[in-house]
Amino acid sequence: MKRMSVTGCVFAILVLASQFADAHTRSESYSHWHLSGNRITAAVTVPLREVMILYDGGDATTPARELYQQHLLETTGVTSAGKACGRTGSNLLQVASGFIRVELEFECAESAPDTIHYRALFDQAPAHVHYAKLHVDGLMAGEALLTDSADTWEFGNLSSADSWSFASFVRIGTEHISGGIDHVAFLLGLLLIAGSAGRAVIAVTGFTLGHSISLAAAVLGYVHADSQLVEAFIGFTVLLVAVEYFLLQHPDIRRFAIASALLPWATGSAALALGYIDGRALFAYIGFGIFASCYILAARKLQLHEQQRATKLLFVATCCFGLVHGFGFAGFLMETGLLGTSLLVPLLGFNLGVELGQLILVVVALLGAMLLRNHVPRILPQLVAACLCGVGVYWFVGRTLA
Repeated sequence: MKRMSVTGCVFAILVLASQFADAHTRSESYSHWHLSGNRITAAVTVPLREVMILYDGGDATTPARELYQQHLLETTGVTSAGKACGRTGSNLLQVASGFIRVELEFECAESAPDTIHYRALFDQAPAHVHYAKLHVDGLMAGEALLTDSADTWEFGNLSSADSWSFASFVRIGTEHISGGIDHVAFLLGLLLIAGSAGRAVIAVTGFTLGHSISLAAAVLGYVHADSQLVEAFIGFTVLLVAVEYFLLQHPDIRRFAIASALLPWATGSAALALGYIDGRALFAYIGFGIFASCYILAARKLQLHEQQRATKLLFVATCCFGLVHGFGFAGFLMETGLLGTSLLVPLLGFNLGVELGQLILVVVALLGAMLLRNHVPRILPQLVAACLCGVGVYWFVGRTLA
């Protein structure tokens, strides 16, 4: 009976975790506004997955690009001295796979525009945030963060001093890691499998090294990664660390190692058959399956017999996981258009912000664990790991088939 109760609790938390993951993943979009005289043109970019919310209760036959374009026309406006400016054009632009980009053009009759009103997706997703960047006569002039409660940007008194600074990118990096529930979930999983403060430092160091390398490589143009695959495999890393937590306490893990290989193989094959990915992408799923199986087997064996080498393996593995998450950070940074003519300031600032956000989360988690060590039921870490396993599967499969 007790075992059935525990199983029921785990099942329930898996279901709740999936709903939580869907409802609280950070929702973001971004735009460039170019002002010249009485005319202003905007290029608004949004991840394709964010647009899916517009289909709730609506016409499911309209293509996503056209649906978002119409929604943007209905929720975006420009004024000059309190008077609405006329919209003179709207076009769909080419953009990287997994995104939608719409161009809007406005012209004011008497004077230059001074205010932008933007509410796209706010009514459907109140937690949605929008990063806007203004150029005046070709020069960067200012930036704003628009939200459900602050959907109007008055930029009439902006000067060049209001442009993006190093501190701005640090803030954006910190906000991104704190608002990215998948990255937070992965860090929590790392702390679970680390088991001690010392191993936690090693694990987080490896993760930091990995995502710093891939972030820099992607932003500098040395490596190009498919955003859909990156987001899916971020979910798989969450699943893998959760599974490892359970398997390190299990005497026979071979069948679990095989299952860890079969899940990405089956998911990739189904996605290929349904036309969600191409043949080249399937090799990534096969590779991740082989890596997961080998890592679980090696981690268990070293954990039983060679603790020092097990710690080294943890460092190498978290570095590999970090490479995947770094491509996710880079995708956000590049697609927002926040990069200017100089890559050094945004790259260093954003990465430092990610590290600060990461450090805060880890310190809070470790302090909480120390303070509550004698007051937390032993089953709680298992329930947390079960929760991470559930959301990891949800993200991995759901993002693959998005």
